[in-house]
Amino acid sequence: MSTLKFTIVVFIGVFQFKALYAEEARNSGYGYTLESTLIMALESDPWLQKSTYKEKSLLSQAKSQSSLPDPKASISLANVPVDDFSFNSQAMTQFKLGLSQSFARGDSLDIKSDINKLTAGLEPHLRENRKNHLIMVVGTLWLDVYKAQHSIALINDKQYLFEELREAAEISYTSALSKTSQQEMIRADLELAKLQDQLTVFSEQLDTSIRKLSEYVPLPQSYLSHQQHDNQNFVSKTLPEIRLLESNNALQQHPLVKAIDKDIQVSLKTIELQEQGYKPQFAVNGSYAFRENAPDGMERPDFFSVGVSFDLPLFSDNKQDQDVKSAAYMKEAKKEEKALLLKQLHSGMTTQLASLQRLKERETLYRESLTPQVKQQGEASMIAYSNNEADFAELVRARVDEVNVQLTALEIAVDIEKAKIRANYYQASNSKEFMGLINTPANSLYSKPNNQSTLHDPSGESHE
Repeated sequence: MSTLKFTIVVFIGVFQFKALYAEEARNSGYGYTLESTLIMALESDPWLQKSTYKEKSLLSQAKSQSSLPDPKASISLANVPVDDFSFNSQAMTQFKLGLSQSFARGDSLDIKSDINKLTAGLEPHLRENRKNHLIMVVGTLWLDVYKAQHSIALINDKQYLFEELREAAEISYTSALSKTSQQEMIRADLELAKLQDQLTVFSEQLDTSIRKLSEYVPLPQSYLSHQQHDNQNFVSKTLPEIRLLESNNALQQHPLVKAIDKDIQVSLKTIELQEQGYKPQFAVNGSYAFRENAPDGMERPDFFSVGVSFDLPLFSDNKQDQDVKSAAYMKEAKKEEKALLLKQLHSGMTTQLASLQRLKERETLYRESLTPQVKQQGEASMIAYSNNEADFAELVRARVDEVNVQLTALEIAVDIEKAKIRANYYQASNSKEFMGLINTPANSLYSKPNNQSTLHDPSGESHE
């Protein structure tokens, strides 16, 4: 091997050592796991607390509406003569105390109470849907942070490949001073600049994803109090494995479907309530009238009165009949709403499952074919270039392909987990079941254990 090629090989070893040192220096950070992030999001969501208060409010209304209205009291002076305003000059002058009590139509009070209880029963299902939706949204954002964070790590890990090309071109240029060698230096600088641009793009994506995550998860004060952050370890280094939930009757158990079933029950009770309009509403009233003795001293008896009043729903065509029809139409509308919801859930689920199938096919292609091939191509190009059997441009293309394929493999791996977490949203009946599908394996293709001494990148390669 020529002295020039030997020098290039030495520089390659130096840059591999620098890459290892840089990776070890990045082992500090916040390290949010997916599970801890989801738990924080569920515990700090104001919507869930709002729903709890709303449920309690409806239950309190259910108790109040099952009670009769308060009785009404009246005090009056009756038949007072206007010529002398004397209380005892006329026999009909009275001081009256009255009391009245109205009663609801039929069983309307109990039905109103039931309606409020059923309406309150919607809230637990809506909360479960909110939790499942939070798991999906926050989980997807967490995976976005993971992808950006590990894309940056991958580029940093692979940067030494382009720096060694730059050094090799510089050595060749200072040794030969040829026009070709000068072009090689320019090309190497160009690829390094492109790599820096990729780092900038992924850094922006990382910061944007973290800021979006802050809508659901409180960021640490140490993060909020600084303008510049080391985001490279904001989330954990292990890509969680999300198990796919498979259930034959999953959509019928979806919290939104259960909520709309409860809403249909409310509609049925509303029809029953409107039918009470055909029944009369009663009111009972009584009064006691005090009278003074006559001017000549004759004693006058007091009066007692009692009565019952009720309405007669005789003309029901424009009132009761229409109210019942309105409630019946609303019930049918709720049934159609359920059918529409089931279609939307089925469409969303099948879309994610189809996407997952294609992503798995791509993952197999990259794992079994593309990733090994670009690795072999890079090694072969370096050997060929060292033996003057390949030009510099071919070597650069091989290195670029190596980085791009590994970035795409990382993106596919993350998108697979996204598709699974989205598909599970349509199938999970509650948040406990949903959370149980998320687990972090001890060893992951896209992870580097802290006690490991070799440099790993998202392709599974090791640089000894």
